[in-house]
Amino acid sequence: MDEVWVRAGLVIGGLLVAGIAALIMRRDPIGRGRRTKVTGLATGVYFFSAESCATCGTARMKLDERIGTDGYTEFVWEREPDLFDEVGIDAVPATLIVSGRLGRIYPGQPDGAFESL
Repeated sequence: MDEVWVRAGLVIGGLLVAGIAALIMRRDPIGRGRRTKVTGLATGVYFFSAESCATCGTARMKLDERIGTDGYTEFVWEREPDLFDEVGIDAVPATLIVSGRLGRIYPGQPDGAFESL
């Protein structure tokens, strides 16, 4: 009877470890951003905002302090909604760092993007 409990414990423990490992591997670490393919934008830093965005001013100020006003290009949703769709920006503020044809989108405040700059 004791052998049955040992085997059951080993099976349950193995399943638990496998489940935790799967969750850790699926998780996208905070600050890493989401990858996207980019066409039509040169290598650089892009900031996506909207006129009605309450937190975009704070994000813009952080970018200004970190890389300067000439260090990025800003796109406003009301003026260029097609670009937002093409790149995959679904919320603002967002920072996009482009390198070649690949980019990484950092939603929210640009703190996570700073690790890539």
